[in-house]
Amino acid sequence: MAYSYRARSKEGKIIRGNLEACSEVEVIQWLKERSFYPIEIVKIRTSRGKILRDSLQIMPPVRLKDKAIFFRQLATMLQAGITLGSALDMIAKQTQNYRLSQAIRDIKIMVDKGASLHVAMATRKEFSNLMIAIARAGEEGGILESSLDRLATFLERQDELRKKILSASIYPAVVMCFALFVVLLLVTVIMPKFASVLANLNVQLPLPSKVILGFSIWLSCYWYLPLFIVLFLVLGIYILSRRKETKARLDALRLGLPLFGDIWKKTVLVRTFRTFAALVQAGVPILSALEMTGGVSGSVLVEDAFAQLADQAKRGVSLGEAAKKIAIIPPLPTYMMAIGEQTGRLEIMVDKVADWFEFELDEKIKWLTSILEPLLIVSVGGVVALVVFAVFMPIIGSIQGLLNGF
Repeated sequence: MAYSYRARSKEGKIIRGNLEACSEVEVIQWLKERSFYPIEIVKIRTSRGKILRDSLQIMPPVRLKDKAIFFRQLATMLQAGITLGSALDMIAKQTQNYRLSQAIRDIKIMVDKGASLHVAMATRKEFSNLMIAIARAGEEGGILESSLDRLATFLERQDELRKKILSASIYPAVVMCFALFVVLLLVTVIMPKFASVLANLNVQLPLPSKVILGFSIWLSCYWYLPLFIVLFLVLGIYILSRRKETKARLDALRLGLPLFGDIWKKTVLVRTFRTFAALVQAGVPILSALEMTGGVSGSVLVEDAFAQLADQAKRGVSLGEAAKKIAIIPPLPTYMMAIGEQTGRLEIMVDKVADWFEFELDEKIKWLTSILEPLLIVSVGGVVALVVFAVFMPIIGSIQGLLNGF
């Protein structure tokens, strides 16, 4: 359902806009999260024809790269002396993503009515609180162009990091899926036919053949049981990850996994410290930067760690000293943050920490990929060899028996 709202910002400006939500309560909550005071919320009556058209229309998602291009173009145009409204209008016309283009048009309408950029961005779900905070800091400090340029660089780095993780997981995933398909084909289709042939020949089967052939016959009859078990495990993990009582334990288990746990931890640390550095460089206050950084970390343990850092910073404790007492933060960031606070270059030091973890992540991914390639090939070959051994050993034994009989 669509709602039309009228609200007041912290600066006292009246903002208007539309929002898709399930109820008025959700609209109020959405406005309060962005520090807006709701004045009026009205449900928009929509015709059945429009509802049908909207349901049939597939809205493309806004990729991180699309947002980075938008902020880069906007920063470049503002640096060239083009007004904000004209820049938004030109970018909206040349943006190929329909959803992002519509969002830019809505922002442009609000800017023309006198709203600031960050207030207009806050009315659209395509822009996160981090993007809004950086734009707000740039407007209040009079450095909007450089803030948007830093934001574009930050989003480009985040997109590169996501692509690295994705490219590193594609090869093992494809090989494992193919290996699983081959094994299932052998076990559920081919081996039961061999089992019936061997049963008619009255051949004495060795123990490995009995086990594998028996398992293949069972799996061909009850193939749905493993599927239900996998679905049950996935559903159970999803439910546990949504509950506050078990979310932290599940996160700790994920970070403690051999090989992949270290990659996940480094990915979280790169994202976290890169976000914190981008916020501080844009002029966002330290406490607000710490709170927002924990929210985008993607890890409950890291989010709790940054909440502790924010609490200690409120009490006047330096970040370097506070970070030493948190187990999940490695020694390097604590040392670099302490130096950054002493020299007044905290954002530079934190950004160097993110660079270092990203370098370690690249090396870890290269090493893991080089190890997984031969390991997966050997594993697939071993499974196929075991199946072939279980099938052909009884056949060879029966042939030898026939030859001895002659």
